[in-house]
Amino acid sequence: MNTIQKIKIREGFGWKLYEINSIKIWFSGYLTNGKNIEGVLLDIASFPSMDFLNIEYLSKWLLSFSGNFAFVIKFSDDSCFLAVDKICSIPIFDVTKGNRYAVSNYAPYLKEMFDMDNSNVSLQSLLEISMSGFCIGNKSIYRDINRLMAGECIFWNHGKKYKNYYYTYFPFNDLKYSYNELKNEFTKVCLTTISKLIKSVNGRQIVVPLSAGNDSRLIASCLRKLSYENVVCFTYGRRGTYEVNTSKKVAYRLGYKWLYLQDTIRKKRAFFKSDVYGEYVKMFESYASVPNIQDVYEIYTLKDKNIINDDAVIVNGNSGDFISGGHIPDTLELSEKFAADDNIKWELFLEKHYSIWKKLRTTLSDKIITSELLKIVSDRFQSDKKNVLFSYSVIEGMECIGRQSRLVANQQRSYEFSGYEWRLPLWSEDFLEFWESVPPQYKVKQLLYKDVLMENNWGGAWKDIDVNNKIIKPYNLRFFRLFLKVLISPFGKKAWHRIEKNVFYYWMHQSYAVTIVPYWKSLFDMNGQRNINSWTSDQFIKKHGFKGVLDVYKKIKNRR
Repeated sequence: MNTIQKIKIREGFGWKLYEINSIKIWFSGYLTNGKNIEGVLLDIASFPSMDFLNIEYLSKWLLSFSGNFAFVIKFSDDSCFLAVDKICSIPIFDVTKGNRYAVSNYAPYLKEMFDMDNSNVSLQSLLEISMSGFCIGNKSIYRDINRLMAGECIFWNHGKKYKNYYYTYFPFNDLKYSYNELKNEFTKVCLTTISKLIKSVNGRQIVVPLSAGNDSRLIASCLRKLSYENVVCFTYGRRGTYEVNTSKKVAYRLGYKWLYLQDTIRKKRAFFKSDVYGEYVKMFESYASVPNIQDVYEIYTLKDKNIINDDAVIVNGNSGDFISGGHIPDTLELSEKFAADDNIKWELFLEKHYSIWKKLRTTLSDKIITSELLKIVSDRFQSDKKNVLFSYSVIEGMECIGRQSRLVANQQRSYEFSGYEWRLPLWSEDFLEFWESVPPQYKVKQLLYKDVLMENNWGGAWKDIDVNNKIIKPYNLRFFRLFLKVLISPFGKKAWHRIEKNVFYYWMHQSYAVTIVPYWKSLFDMNGQRNINSWTSDQFIKKHGFKGVLDVYKKIKNRR
């Protein structure tokens, strides 16, 4: 049987085509540690003949890469290799159906190529998106469209598909240093990482979305420590919020230009109804996760008003809070070995990552999600023979290849949409390698991370400027909220949290991103909204032919 291979790559948004020795390479991203695209091309030119090329050789070659990237190599009409970086910051999709194999960086191409419709949609994948905002593993809502997972590569050769995970983030507590030695080591990691960032931008303007938290401040203060001058910090949100006031203090202390984009309900509502936003959603449709809308409006505004340089590089703080241990549950016993049937541990994980609609947290849906998660654990972690599998290791590893790579990394699409390059220094190999091996007791509540930042006090931006000092403004909202809280208190905490979310969340959100839906929807919600992803997931479900997230659950329940 003849096999058919089709590669259809959408150029632009960072993707470029290269060619050497009749081999085509589509590449997106950036590389550090001295390797560049020219070096990649030379590597490819020196590969062994196709008779000797295999997935093991190619996987080993990938370990020489540092940076954030994705690429597709077409060796011949019946042989190709595709890979994403260690966190899948740039997506690639493929389909294997019968004797046909296809690859693209744009999922709708594959849907059209294979003439897929609603009969090809997986209700289970829709449930996963309804509960978290993303599909588990390599799935999309279409049964035959797969998205490569973090640290995954695929070699298609003469009708056979070979898949390998060349890297999996797996915390294993390997550094046998004293606490002071660990702090010194992390100091070196921070400065080394930002030095590589500086080298990679080649003198261009670095734009830092600066918040009131630790992560973006770490980047900006390290840039000051290393005397990089071409830096602009910008902040967005409601006027007078703690984010705005704190970031202004930090930028001025560091001596960097500070820009403020004031968000208003009227402007945000108009943007989410605009053709521009519709185009953003369309251009980055993955069928595997909801769009990340965190700063797409603000970045578009910077571009539209020519506020920053056209060749600026945007550098955000994703995901310093996660990688430094901020998502390890406080109640987790750090020395406890992982057990697949430990419902208490899975409850912690589901509550954190699969609860964007409270009403979907039923025994049935929890069972479905847990079953799928266990398949990933078996596939990615159980094969590791060098270390004991601890619960905290699984929790961190699963979040990395789940929510972080599937949903959080999608924020980079907003930069690509407006034509900007980006960097993710806190996801660098140096950060991954360091935090993977730090003892968990120093990661809980980000103990080591926060101590190092405060003690180094780079740029003088730490010791006397609060971190995430959340003050509710405007004051009239603050007092009304307090009055209502006292009024509702006899009915218990659950009642108050529901009232708070429904009545105040819309107005208290830092950037009014909840205006993606009308206020009445938030006010009268009976399904237990959690955050912005609740509403983008509901919109995603409706766009694909269902009445909403509850409609998906009811259909699954009726089939059981």
